[in-house]
Amino acid sequence: MENSSKILKENEKRKTIEKLPIHVYLKTNSQRFLLETALNGLKYVSDSHRCVWERMYYLISFLICFISGLYMAIYFLNKWQHTPVIISLSSKPTAIASLPFPTVTICNMNQVLRSKVEHFPKDSPDYAFLQKICFKDHNYTQFQNFTPRSEKDTLPNFIVDNAQSCEDMIVYCKFGEVQETCTDLFREILLDEGLCCVFNQLHPYYLFKAKYRFIRDFTATNGRTTLPVKWTFENGYGQEYLPKRFYPRKTPGAGASKGLTVILNADVKNYYCSSTNGAGFKMMLHNPVDFPFIRESGLPITIGKQTVVRITTKINEPSATLRQVAPKDRQCYYSNEKTLRYFKFYTRQNCVSECDAELVYSICGCLPYYLPLIYPNATLCFLKDMDCVARCERLFMVSSVGECKSNCLAGCHEITHSPDMFSSSFSRHDYYLPDKFFHNRTLEEMNEDLAMVTFFYKFNNIRGYTKAPYTGLTEFMSQTGGIMSLMVGFSVICIAECFYFIFVKIFFDLNLPRQPEKLSAEDDGMSATINQDNALDKNHLRYLIKPRKPINNRTMVWNIDDMKKYESKAMQIKK
Repeated sequence: MENSSKILKENEKRKTIEKLPIHVYLKTNSQRFLLETALNGLKYVSDSHRCVWERMYYLISFLICFISGLYMAIYFLNKWQHTPVIISLSSKPTAIASLPFPTVTICNMNQVLRSKVEHFPKDSPDYAFLQKICFKDHNYTQFQNFTPRSEKDTLPNFIVDNAQSCEDMIVYCKFGEVQETCTDLFREILLDEGLCCVFNQLHPYYLFKAKYRFIRDFTATNGRTTLPVKWTFENGYGQEYLPKRFYPRKTPGAGASKGLTVILNADVKNYYCSSTNGAGFKMMLHNPVDFPFIRESGLPITIGKQTVVRITTKINEPSATLRQVAPKDRQCYYSNEKTLRYFKFYTRQNCVSECDAELVYSICGCLPYYLPLIYPNATLCFLKDMDCVARCERLFMVSSVGECKSNCLAGCHEITHSPDMFSSSFSRHDYYLPDKFFHNRTLEEMNEDLAMVTFFYKFNNIRGYTKAPYTGLTEFMSQTGGIMSLMVGFSVICIAECFYFIFVKIFFDLNLPRQPEKLSAEDDGMSATINQDNALDKNHLRYLIKPRKPINNRTMVWNIDDMKKYESKAMQIKK
């Protein structure tokens, strides 16, 4: 009976409380919901264990999704850092007619004619020069105190005076379908191999900054002058109107008939020495702004054979956004990002040449004739310096020597030419030959002294490559944002919310605490009036509100003790 009376008494109290219009005094719907929930649901207290497990489930799910999203975001970041540049096939092909024909450099393996040097005494300076040109070991100590006999007593002058000239070496030339005078196409140049002949190289005025050794310019047969023009990787020819005859010459077209054909005369009977183990020539393809090194990179051309060189050109171009990537990450330089001392245009080959010159000058105190003159007042290496120069030359191809070459990155704009070489022997029997040049030549001369080389493109168009950033800041944010949104619903506005709750809100709570206000019907925006019989006295409104809790307990919490106090006050008012 006692238990039944208690239950009836409790139900009566609860019905009395529920009849009170206390929701009128709450300022917001969320507060009204909390209060009504507390009044109607002490049963939620009994379900606390269930709430704990539900929260644990959502917490674990959130952590798994957040860690997964963070892992994928770090993966994209590492990929961005380790793969900053991607190389893809260009969307548009490049016509070979818009490019200069590759620069062709040809050297005879014999750099001195026997008829000119065989009479030199073995103890003379000329004989010492001869041993250097033939790459023979020689004792140069006897010339430690030797002074040049004249200003022309130098190794490059000795080479020019005693080597086979380009006019004698190249006896037939045809560019495109037109036969040309060979001296109109080739000019002489001094390289590490000696005196060589170069076709279609940029004029020294556009190529070098300082003074240079200019042996001779191109000839102008029948008054047909060929004018030099400027060409660069970035801007091409850069002129709207070009002269009728100019160089570097453009490519006439594809096929052997549109290429460059030359016939070379080795003059084997006049050989004194060779840079290899046989007679013949060395050849190299490069772009017009490169200064070549033939000794280590030249390809042989065999005497007594006709050689076909099919040119494969590779073009690398940067995208418009590649400049935003640091040179160390993109592994290339734009022409205006790295300045060379001697060359006007930056290429990797020109940079390596200056590094070799720096190495020789730092060790020997002079510069060889074939290296760039990086210091205008530097002296030319003479006989007493040949041993030192030979030691330095053995270090040129060693990658671990010095840090200079490690900074010689490729150019962002780059054109490289690779030859595919095929050869067949000249005729050994007497029958008709299509080239008129061979009609008056004997089979013995053709097979012992001559070599024929044809350079040409196979196709009229070249599909180049484009260097572009693998990803940028916008792409990285898109990838990371998509992953985080998929996993945890994260967005940029969440950053502002986190900043507010972590910093801004704490600052205001600690420095500008908000005082509790009494609740009224007007605060809730309701126009209805409160019945005097059902309303609570204003002095008791403080029991409907609670002061702001500390930072860790901001929400309005109605526990069992609060409910009991509220019930007792409500019953007193009702009585």
